[in-house]
Amino acid sequence: MEGSTHIVLDERFVIHALDHRQPAAQCSQSLTPLPEAFRSTLETYLLSLLKPRFRRKHFARFRAGSPVLDTYQAMLDSVKRFGRVEDAIFLEASQQLAKQLFQAMQQSGAEMSAGRPGVITPGDLLVGMFYTESLELESTPYLFMIKVDLETGVQRQIESPGNGALRMVLREQEGMLPKISSSNIQKSALVRWADDPHLYDVIMTDPQGGKQGVAKFFAEDFLQTEPFRTDEEKAELLFRRTHSWIVEQQDELSPQESGEVIEAVRNMFESHREMDEPVSPQELVEAIPLREPRDTVVVQALKQSFAEALTVAEPDEEPIPADLEIMIQTLPQPVVSSRVTYELDGGVRLSGDREAIERLFLRPPERGPYGTEFTIRTSTFRPIL
Repeated sequence: MEGSTHIVLDERFVIHALDHRQPAAQCSQSLTPLPEAFRSTLETYLLSLLKPRFRRKHFARFRAGSPVLDTYQAMLDSVKRFGRVEDAIFLEASQQLAKQLFQAMQQSGAEMSAGRPGVITPGDLLVGMFYTESLELESTPYLFMIKVDLETGVQRQIESPGNGALRMVLREQEGMLPKISSSNIQKSALVRWADDPHLYDVIMTDPQGGKQGVAKFFAEDFLQTEPFRTDEEKAELLFRRTHSWIVEQQDELSPQESGEVIEAVRNMFESHREMDEPVSPQELVEAIPLREPRDTVVVQALKQSFAEALTVAEPDEEPIPADLEIMIQTLPQPVVSSRVTYELDGGVRLSGDREAIERLFLRPPERGPYGTEFTIRTSTFRPIL
């Protein structure tokens, strides 16, 4: 799915209105005409999600029995029977998706009222299909769902032609170019079922989820997926963990060694990419240069520490087996370290690498009525003499 440089947007498109404060989803009973200017904006956004360097996205595989997967497969059955997704099948599928997402929003809202933090924002669910090749070459559609607050350059209006039916219409605002602003996008998902445990089925974005990932109600309750890491993500994770380990071992490693370790890992990634061969965490451990005079026991302890840093999971992360083979597609970006110091009451200071501090937060800092509150978890807490 990733890496495409061109997409063909299907003509069929529909909008459903979602507001968890309402008793039900407001589903359109007909397709929504797509203004040409908005079509161009939509194509640009979808194509950007397929670019490998789009940073704020997550990958996942469907769980068995996912209603969203069942709905998508009903569309694929239509392709097998008729060579394309029928209009009625697409519209019904989009309505089912809107109802399923609305139900997940309602359940999440009930949990929040019982003390769970967060806000489910009302919005519009845009549902459509696209292809990465011409329709003559590709008949299997990619399904996209975007939950967005449509405010910029275009407005959604609900019309009722009679018999209780609803129809969604997009009105362009005079003098403004329609655009999908990233600040207004709440959730999005691109679906292409892979039927392969080594590939992902869904690309998701969730600006509201921030660094903690995709909101549970969207990824787990609605899509019913499990997180999936691409080889590129695994390589970047190993590179970041290498950098974090160097920071943690700054008292044990000389400045020259610190630079050589990160360079050795990067060189190994590059050589294996050129040879089209996989690399494993164990190979990285064996390759690190420790040139300073040390006792053999100390060297082994450092290598063991590095192995654990690469393979043992942080909270909310899965472990990486030492013998896991990872294909290197692109070289990880250099890690830019930024050291920060936070001043607390009583002259207390919290200082260190920004990313290292952020990983300690179970609950990130949040301003409350009595001051700033946060929760951290650390396996080490000792005085420095």
